[in-house]
Parts: sequence; C-alpha cells; structure tokens
Amino acid sequence: MTPATPAEVFGEIDARTAEVGERLRALSERRPAARAFARSLLRDHERQQADREKLRKRLGLPPAAPVRTPAADPGSLSALRASQQALVSAHVEGLPVLGDPPAVDRLAHHLVALARHLTVIDLWLEAEEARG
Repeated sequence: MTPATPAEVFGEIDARTAEVGERLRALSERRPAARAFARSLLRDHERQQADREKLRKRLGLPPAAPVRTPAADPGSLSALRASQQALVSAHVEGLPVLGDPPAVDRLAHHLVALARHLTVIDLWLEAEEARG
C-alpha cells in the first residue's frame, strides 16, 4: 500500500520499525553474538522515533500510537532482512508524500542509515550461507 498522507507515512514507518525491532530483540536472544548489533540498531530506531515525533508535531499530526506487530519466525535472519527491506521501502515510498522539505530531509537521513543496516544484514546472510 502506498501511503497517501503524511499520517499514513508515519504510521507505516512506525509499523515496520516495530516489526524490525521485534525481530532484532528475538535474534539477540537466540544469538548472543548479535546482541551488540541489535542494541545499536535499536538505539538508532529510538533516535529516529524521536525525530519522527518532532516532525509529527511540526506537521500538526497526532503523536504516534503504540504499535505491536507480531512477527512470524522472529529469530530468523532472513525474516529480519525482509522486514528491514520493508522499512527501507516505507521510507522510499513515503518521502514524496510528505510535502515538507525539512521532513523529507530528516527521513532521507533515516533512509540512508536504514539502508546501511540492510547492507550489514545482507553481508551477515551471505557469510552464513557461505558457511553452509
């Protein structure tokens, strides 16, 4: 679904962020070596959420509603990759809808960070596949 309003953009990003967060927490429980990576990404999510709250206020939108997105197979690295891709896509699809240059700029910065996270996840998947 392509968002039609800024509120829908933020709602979609919040939902995808919640899903990625759930997967990161589950993955760090299953794989202790993933804990530092998961904590780092979750801190980025917290900073990005704070930015989105400021943007919501700037755009006259209500604060974010709590989002709980139960994820199937939450500890799967490939499922994390798919959820991260969906989060990146939510940003890409949402930028043209915002209509506010400072909001677009801030979410574009988030997009770059999220794409970087996606690259790390891809590299991790490739390494695991190479190990067999």
